Amino acid sequence: MKKILYATDFSKNAEKAFHYALKIAEKHRTELIMLHVFDIPPIWGHPQTNYPIELTKEASKSWKRSLKELSEQFISEINPIFMAIENTSVVKGILSVIAKHKPDLVITGTKGKSLLKEIFIGSTTKALVNQSPVPVLAIPKNANYREFNNVLYASDFREVDIEAIEQLIEFVKPYKPKIRLIHISSDDEYNANQKMEWFKDLVKDNILYKNISFELLLSDRVFERLCNYVQNHNLDMIVMLEKERYGIVEKLFHEDLVWKMELNTSIPILSYNEHYLRASIDQDAKKSDSIEH
Repeated sequence: MKKILYATDFSKNAEKAFHYALKIAEKHRTELIMLHVFDIPPIWGHPQTNYPIELTKEASKSWKRSLKELSEQFISEINPIFMAIENTSVVKGILSVIAKHKPDLVITGTKGKSLLKEIFIGSTTKALVNQSPVPVLAIPKNANYREFNNVLYASDFREVDIEAIEQLIEFVKPYKPKIRLIHISSDDEYNANQKMEWFKDLVKDNILYKNISFELLLSDRVFERLCNYVQNHNLDMIVMLEKERYGIVEKLFHEDLVWKMELNTSIPILSYNEHYLRASIDQDAKKSDSIEH
């Protein structure tokens, strides 16, 4: 990990997210970008055409000062890069910075300053989970920083999970955590166990990290069973795959599961986007074919 992007709306929850961003940057000795996306409403009929440009520049300077003030509340060896950009869409603004600066991780809060802001920043985080080409670490409003010693990865037993697990291990390696791979299945016990054994072999063939355990849970109520599991285990982070939608049955089965977890837990949730993981796998395969030929 070389670069982390932290996006803030300056809410209390965002400050908690910054604590995580700073600690993770320290652990990995990475570059840290602090970003605020702002919007200036148009000034209709103003005679000075350059005025909106100057207003944007001044607003950017002001927000950068606010970012610096936030960073100065914490003692750290990390010297963040302060970035404030104008965009009518917070999501598009963040995605534009991701495209330009290519961070390895995006960190944000899930709640804002007020009820209106909570709806706003909540929808922003959800959109990021759906659209970000890099993993998004969402920090719930009740989260208090602690290191990632006990990590849960909720798997659906797919080959694409291997790519996500490999990236996860690169992220959490400095913490040397225990990683629990769990699967909640509505299949009968025989079929579920067969899938589990197949996935265990797949992990063992591709993953070198040893401190991994496997658990199979049988239930037709995936979300409720997952919440119950989380409540009964001392977890420091939950990791989930934001799926591509293949059909109506799967869409209904997995509908907003990642997002529901973010709203119903005080534990940080790391989300990987399946679409971009698959694109990464395809790109690596093309590179391998090119080298071989």
